[in-house]
Amino acid sequence: MARGDKPRLIKASQGLRQRAVNHTTGLELTLTDEVRAKIEAVIGESTDIFAKEVLDKLKDMRRQVKAAEDDELQRIFILSNISEIAFDIKGMGGTFGYPLLTHLAKSLHDFTGKLGLPNEAQLEVISIHIDSMYVVLARGIGGTGGKMEKELLDNLGVAVSKVQD
Repeated sequence: MARGDKPRLIKASQGLRQRAVNHTTGLELTLTDEVRAKIEAVIGESTDIFAKEVLDKLKDMRRQVKAAEDDELQRIFILSNISEIAFDIKGMGGTFGYPLLTHLAKSLHDFTGKLGLPNEAQLEVISIHIDSMYVVLARGIGGTGGKMEKELLDNLGVAVSKVQD
């Protein structure tokens, strides 16, 4: 398409529409109480699985930070792993009803992405992020939390700005 051309909307063919809605088996578009209950059960199970997986990842990050505190050589190696785990958590937190977890994971991901060899203070800020995410899950804090959670995010931002390179 040339630069000045207006985009055209191309409608899907009838065959494509039928395949999308699955006319062979029939797709019921009304949500009965039974269907809604099944959907909610699947979402509930998925949320529990997500929380357990994140708790396992947080335990792994805690272990890595502890190892890095005792061995300076380990510090450079943990950053990419912690950053990657934080990115994964960030991407899924909101989906499962934990937007505060998403904010914390984003903060940790952004922070670790800018670090070289972390010093003691920077490792402490990483630990605070991990512990904060753990509390969110352990207490089941859904939504964005309240006043205390907002203050936590603000204080983490201050801590990050103080210890960045």
